[in-house]
Amino acid sequence: MGDTMVEDARPSGTRPLGKAALVAGAGALMGLAVEFHWLGWTSIPGNSCGGRYRPCPEGTTPTLILAFLFTFAGAVTLVAALAAFHSIRPGRAVPGALVAAGVLIALWPGWQAYLWMRGPVLDRAWQAGPDRPASVRGVGAWTVGEDGATVVRARTDALVAYDSGSGDRGWVLRAPVRESVCAMSERIADGIGLVAFARDEKPCDTVWGVDVRSGRKVWERNISGRTVPYGQGGGGLLTADAGVAVASAEHAVHGYGLADGAVRWTAELVPAAGTEGEDDVECEPVAASAAAATTTVAVTCGGYEGFHSAYLLTLDTATGRELSRRELPIESYPSSAAVLSAEPFTLLVREKDERGLAAVLAYGDPGDPKREPVTIPLTADEEDLAVTASDPGFAARPVFRAVVAGGDLIVAAAKPEGDYPEQVSAYALDDGRRRWTADLGTRIAALAPAGPDRVAVLGESQRLWTLTTGDGTRVGEEDGTMVRDISLKLDSGPQLIRAGDGWVIVNADGDSRPPAFAVRP
Repeated sequence: MGDTMVEDARPSGTRPLGKAALVAGAGALMGLAVEFHWLGWTSIPGNSCGGRYRPCPEGTTPTLILAFLFTFAGAVTLVAALAAFHSIRPGRAVPGALVAAGVLIALWPGWQAYLWMRGPVLDRAWQAGPDRPASVRGVGAWTVGEDGATVVRARTDALVAYDSGSGDRGWVLRAPVRESVCAMSERIADGIGLVAFARDEKPCDTVWGVDVRSGRKVWERNISGRTVPYGQGGGGLLTADAGVAVASAEHAVHGYGLADGAVRWTAELVPAAGTEGEDDVECEPVAASAAAATTTVAVTCGGYEGFHSAYLLTLDTATGRELSRRELPIESYPSSAAVLSAEPFTLLVREKDERGLAAVLAYGDPGDPKREPVTIPLTADEEDLAVTASDPGFAARPVFRAVVAGGDLIVAAAKPEGDYPEQVSAYALDDGRRRWTADLGTRIAALAPAGPDRVAVLGESQRLWTLTTGDGTRVGEEDGTMVRDISLKLDSGPQLIRAGDGWVIVNADGDSRPPAFAVRP
């Protein structure tokens, strides 16, 4: 009897492995679907986004598209794979384990793919509680320490210190009863910040030296202060350098010891000798800044209606001795005058006369009367400079969308046909020529220094760019870094402050917006 050949009906070893891999692969597709649905939907702030001023976070759209594709592909593949696997091995335990393994294997690659689609992101690290009472407003801010470890936000009724890392309140210094903060020094010197107070519609006449590390009032002086014109604010009335606090009064400038408030000197302000009607004209300081042992003061004579003349006065900061004076090139009262930089001295001037000067004046040496200032017009054929916000809110220490760095003025600008500034331009302070411009395609909310040779620009599209000051090259991502969930948290002119590896954003409106909040990677 011959041997009978019997064919084994069981599949070869490779077929079960292939079908097992197919089940695991289908599980991976379902895992990616679930992961991308979760990441996509949870990335949408407030469960809604879209439009120019509330765009969806970067990567949200492709993530959700892939989530639905993986859902469909995974469901179809999983049904087919399970049917094929059950034909060779009935039961639920092994297929279930294979699906679970596929899901777990897909999570890490899916997360990496999401990070690639999303790009770099800054998230809110903390948010300060609303101002109370609701009637107060922010009027300025200081940073304490090289890394901005503490941010001091001035309100009309108090100074409040926040820890930049955690958002915790460090100290609170209350204003005198029935007085409001009306002026602040542009920076802190030797750990002391200067702040002035005024009663309603009264002069800015009470000056404090404040230890910003502890919130302690170190000294107090009462002066014959200036009445700050409505809408102008008190920026530039206080400054400090070389151990001296400089305070602008009604018709004089006073110097006090920065550490103890001791009287050092007083410089009376008078018209230039030989000018017509000088004996009947009073002069007042409108902006001052101290650096390199000298104090430069912009002075107007004659007042708003009876304008007489204006000049720059340079004083020795230690003694108050007049070093030089030079005429300011204006013929009517300046509706705004602000120091953009103490060194090199750069002054923003806008005359009351609509046909008058509206420009940034750059002085290589304000003490040299023979050297004419470089004039950079605020409006020209190419663009309009937006040095300040359309509705500036920080009255005591104004925030500018302009930085002086590397011999250039870096400033937000609007195209002639544009309603809002959407580009950043650099103008050389030695000749006034535009050196470069960077069109960001979104309304610029804030502009601030970002380290050596860098400037940061925050757009209302929730993106943050870093540009080089030399040529405007974008550092990092071409389309900037996404800052998530801040579009409804910015007022009309926030202040952007570098703090460690992140940023603190300070609002003037602390009732309907957060007074301050931080974002970081």
